[in-house]
Amino acid sequence: MPDAPSSETIRQQFLDFFAAKDHEIVPSASLVPTGDSTLLFTNAGMNQFKDVFLGEGTRPYDRAVDTQKCLRVSGKHNDLEEVGHDTYHHTFFEMLGNWSFGDYFKVEAIRWAWELLTDVWGLDPERLYATVHEGDDALWLDADTEAADLWRSETAIPPKHILFEPSKENFWMMGDTGPCGPCSEIHVDLRSDAERAHTPGHSLVNADHPQVMEIWNLVFIQYNAQPDGSLQKLAQQHVDTGMGFERICAVLQGRSSTYDTDLFAPLLQAAADRSPRADVPGYDALGDLSPDAREKVRVALRVVADHIRTIAFAIADGVMPGNVGRGYVIRRILRRAVRYGYQTLALREPFLHTLVDPLVQKMGDAFEELAGQQDYIAQVIRSEEESFLQTLGTGLSFFERLTPYVHAAADGSADAVRDELADDAAAVDLLEKAYVDTDDRAAILDSFVATAAAGRLSGEIAFLLHDTYGFPIDLTQLMAREEGLAVDMDRYETLMDRQKARARSASTFSIDQSSADTWHEVSSGEASVFVGYDRLAVTDSAVRAVRTVTRDADDRFELELSVTPFYAESGGQVGDTGVLRVGDEEVKVLDTQRRGARIVHTVDALPDALDAPVEAMVDAERRRHTARHHTATHLLHAALRNTLGDHVQQKGSLVAPDRLRFDFSHFEGLTADELAAIEQHVNDAILRNIPKQEDRNVPIDDALERGAMALFGEKYGEEVRVITFDPDHSVELCGGTHVEATGEIGLFKFLSEGSVAAGVRRVEAVAGVPAQLHVDKQLAAYRQAQQQFKSLQQPLPDAIAALQEERDALAEQVETLHREQLAGRLDAIIDNAQTVDGIRVATGRVDGADMDDLQALGQQLRDRLGAGAVGVLGSDPGADGKVYVVATVADDLIQDGLKAGDLVGTLGQHLGGGGGGRPTLAAAGGRKPEALDDVLADVPALVQKQRA
Repeated sequence: MPDAPSSETIRQQFLDFFAAKDHEIVPSASLVPTGDSTLLFTNAGMNQFKDVFLGEGTRPYDRAVDTQKCLRVSGKHNDLEEVGHDTYHHTFFEMLGNWSFGDYFKVEAIRWAWELLTDVWGLDPERLYATVHEGDDALWLDADTEAADLWRSETAIPPKHILFEPSKENFWMMGDTGPCGPCSEIHVDLRSDAERAHTPGHSLVNADHPQVMEIWNLVFIQYNAQPDGSLQKLAQQHVDTGMGFERICAVLQGRSSTYDTDLFAPLLQAAADRSPRADVPGYDALGDLSPDAREKVRVALRVVADHIRTIAFAIADGVMPGNVGRGYVIRRILRRAVRYGYQTLALREPFLHTLVDPLVQKMGDAFEELAGQQDYIAQVIRSEEESFLQTLGTGLSFFERLTPYVHAAADGSADAVRDELADDAAAVDLLEKAYVDTDDRAAILDSFVATAAAGRLSGEIAFLLHDTYGFPIDLTQLMAREEGLAVDMDRYETLMDRQKARARSASTFSIDQSSADTWHEVSSGEASVFVGYDRLAVTDSAVRAVRTVTRDADDRFELELSVTPFYAESGGQVGDTGVLRVGDEEVKVLDTQRRGARIVHTVDALPDALDAPVEAMVDAERRRHTARHHTATHLLHAALRNTLGDHVQQKGSLVAPDRLRFDFSHFEGLTADELAAIEQHVNDAILRNIPKQEDRNVPIDDALERGAMALFGEKYGEEVRVITFDPDHSVELCGGTHVEATGEIGLFKFLSEGSVAAGVRRVEAVAGVPAQLHVDKQLAAYRQAQQQFKSLQQPLPDAIAALQEERDALAEQVETLHREQLAGRLDAIIDNAQTVDGIRVATGRVDGADMDDLQALGQQLRDRLGAGAVGVLGSDPGADGKVYVVATVADDLIQDGLKAGDLVGTLGQHLGGGGGGRPTLAAAGGRKPEALDDVLADVPALVQKQRA
């Protein structure tokens, strides 16, 4: 289709169409849901408007249109396994949507949808189908004949193309409770005229036919689902629509697959260009390959193209690849893409990061956060690739060495497999690493073969791949599935649970059960009005609502006030504490949080007289300490950018009364000189006593034009608060509390600096009184150290350095004496050497030697024995039940078939372990020190056997 519109044109046409109908064009929300613990990632367009549907929030507009970034990789909406293997699933996608909040309803939604699809985009009405809700006795709902009638009256759709469908397809619910309503889906039939004539399209709607597919869903939110399953009508009716952007691009560009659109073409070609394979010139240019090989390559290219979008957009929204929560999901996806590139596209070096540029070229104009962080995103991805590639090859070799045995056992030759496996020293060594619950080799082989006979890779193998080589379990399952095998997930989960019990992760994502606790209204009127920027106490507040929240059999109490000076935790700043006085009763405020539109005070008890006037008083001293740390955080951010560069962006923070923590984008550890310069920069700003400039209700566009920094993790409205400490120094959008002038901070000192994720550094610091206490503590430690030197003749640092040099010299002398003592034992070993078939064989124990000692002694032994000799040394170091052995072979014997690596391979097996090395010198370790004497005694016979 030479005249097919580009994806950029299609996206803009959608936005412009609804903007012309008085819709506010709103930006996409972050992939990280704000204030919603029920979601790991934003997975639908409605997520950012959920508070409106729940009646907990409002917007300054009644109509909106947007394109929302979405990610579906977990829970109910998990498309990860299908991605790449079919031609239409994606992990990251855009959802086009138009919204009405209590304004228009079904008439306009249906009329405008039809107008856009047929008049603007020119789709054939004969190819479109509309579905409506057929009714549901269980919900006491009749069929949505209103929507069906509107399709007839407001559009030119053929009447036979209006279909009634059950609740499964045409009734939308946010959850088991909450806003919900019937929906009307629009489907398109992309089959040929001949196919359409043979089989009517209506019979294929909702039948999973790849060419008869849903393109738009119009949801009419008009009910509120109750816990008992009943539906209550909402006071206001809303419209929530969602159109898959990738899907409509395929339709309008005449493509049979979303991967064939211009959204993916640059990424697919770029991935193919990176491959060193000559037979992979491009996604559609694989003619020299067999059909199976061609599809395998295309799957890999699709995986890479899809996954780079997900990874890059997630990092742009602050999700760093990691080991828990969202970070682990992104790491899994990244490693899945790297594995496909490694195995199928022969990409042995980092390559994913190079695809960020073509992605930005395609989508950077629509999503500025992608273009603005391009270099940083690429650096994070490269770091992750380099880390995984260090173990990927070894892990794949491990997997590939064992899978033939699994296939053989599954084919019914378990006994033969066990015998063959027992003779494969390398495979047995791998199994012994995996089966850590026993040292019994026979039991290990029996367990592995028994699982393999059922066509399953053992859970021990899957766990070792995860724990040692960094393979996410779904990657191992995918590789097993490609081999026609399964994974023993029960055993894997047992091993994972055991590991979690030893070191349980501090970060989990679960549904916030607080939604199940009921608020009880005490009084009516305006509520949760925050006045804490100007006042630390109010005397005329009133309790608006209360609730009791049960957690782990303990009750806590929360209340909402009409007016409050208490700051609710936000933007990294902790919530205020203090007291509430109700008559003669005093209630402690333990914390302050936001729950939707509510400012919630957690208290140690509910006051007896809930309807009495409330005096609310913030802990002023604690607030001052917190304010010093918050202002110091702004000064620190400016100092970091001034010292390290403009690439520094905030990636998280904590502002508390006793300290501050600041995470930022940077790829190298900060040097002592850099830390000193940054600290001095902050303290210089403090000494200047820069006054605070606070501007409230500033239009966000005006604030950004002033150069205000928009911080990671913050959700900004149409109007914002701008905090400035010298327009040339620090200008930030911020809702937190601050000092009136920087001089109030007093002092700023670093406590620590380190890495928290690839490309993210963390500093911790103190300001004000905590900084003074920190300095006092450091000085006290210095004085105590100084007192250890009664007759100090030089500065303390020089004296300590001299002591360290003296200690190191003494340690080196001790080590030299130790090695000389060990080397002295070689005389007796050489004197007791045996001759076997003309070969001089020297063996002996050198207990107390570690592996480094033993290898050094082995080299000495080899040099002293000379030609025609073999030497084997063993050691029980006396720690952790380990045992070591080193073998040496003279150069002239290697050509006769004797190799040190082969010797220690066999010796290591007998010691309950394994090893290897060069033909001239090799080492092994094991877990059976009690077998060392027998192993050494067997060396002459082993030498004789191997030479034969």
